[in-house]
Amino acid sequence: MIQFIRQFHSEITHSELLLLLVFLILFVIRFLYLFLFTGRVLFSKKKKLNDKNVSPVTIIMTVRNEEDALKKQLPSLLTIENVDYEMIVVDDFSQDNTYLVLGALKEQFWRLKISALNEETRFSAKLSQNIALKAATNDWVITVSVEILTPLPDWLPVFVSQFYENISVVTGYENLEDTGGFYNRLYRTACFLRYLKTCGYILNGLAVVYSDENVAFRKSNYFRLGGYGAKIKEPYANLELMINRFICKKQTAILFSEESSLRKERPVGLHDFLDQLKKNYRIEQHLTAKKRLFIAFDDTTKILFLVFSLLTIIILPKLWPVFTLLLGGKFIAHAVILKSTQNRLNERKIFLSSLMYDVLIPFLTLFHRWYFNYRSRKQKWRGIA
Repeated sequence: MIQFIRQFHSEITHSELLLLLVFLILFVIRFLYLFLFTGRVLFSKKKKLNDKNVSPVTIIMTVRNEEDALKKQLPSLLTIENVDYEMIVVDDFSQDNTYLVLGALKEQFWRLKISALNEETRFSAKLSQNIALKAATNDWVITVSVEILTPLPDWLPVFVSQFYENISVVTGYENLEDTGGFYNRLYRTACFLRYLKTCGYILNGLAVVYSDENVAFRKSNYFRLGGYGAKIKEPYANLELMINRFICKKQTAILFSEESSLRKERPVGLHDFLDQLKKNYRIEQHLTAKKRLFIAFDDTTKILFLVFSLLTIIILPKLWPVFTLLLGGKFIAHAVILKSTQNRLNERKIFLSSLMYDVLIPFLTLFHRWYFNYRSRKQKWRGIA
């Protein structure tokens, strides 16, 4: 072994040594990130029901042309037991019988309150949310989609049990139901890894949310900041923009279990997946400089690690036993973390796609962001012309 090291040292060039050094630095960075960010949620205690917390909560939902979905999904949300809550649904200028369906449901369920936008407006989703927040009688609110399937019995009680005085945000997992198909699996994989990223960033003091669904927060923080304000013109994100302005590690509770999760049922295609990437990018554009810098560092080191791993293996083939040990160990650790987190969320059939996606997504994201910015600038110049 010593003789091999001496021989290797005498044969290696300065450029090859520099390449090896860069690879090792990137390996250490990505290996630490794997445990300190991606897998850190596994080391946090699983949240338990706390019957002492009885804070009331308001479920808010905005809908447009969803009469069939409301008939199917709303009754299950209005019959949750052991929780003091109300539900507010705002009709976003529907063209079908949505408002009539809401009126009929209101007569059956005393917890339901309804409102509506009476005309077509730009940024109507944000305006509808603002109406719902103003109408809520409770400080704690939680946002849900009309597409959600019947939640597990402990879904809302688990959330309410985390409404401590020092907590202002409670995050939960939400994803699509497994209905098969390539795009369904791709979209579910992206949602899973996005929530894993959210948890890791929150636990490391870089709190951020990428979805406002299945997230509970104090509406007083929303109004303290003056509501949407200028952010109402942002086309790809809604309440995430506001939550990210007041969310912080010490005042956030992370729920990471099947009981606190929500599932949605809707068809998705390539357009939906790309819209999700756009939304993530736009949300990050509104974050603080510190958070944007770390996200850029994370994405950059992911890309560089893969590039330098391939270069090092090709240029220094004599070190294949070392590369096999290092890269193999990291791959196994990554696989164990992904499988363990998916088991806790009862997320099935996305294990292999998660491994592949996590490696390839930085390159896709980089290209998509360049293309998105390119098209935005092109449209801007056309508008000026």
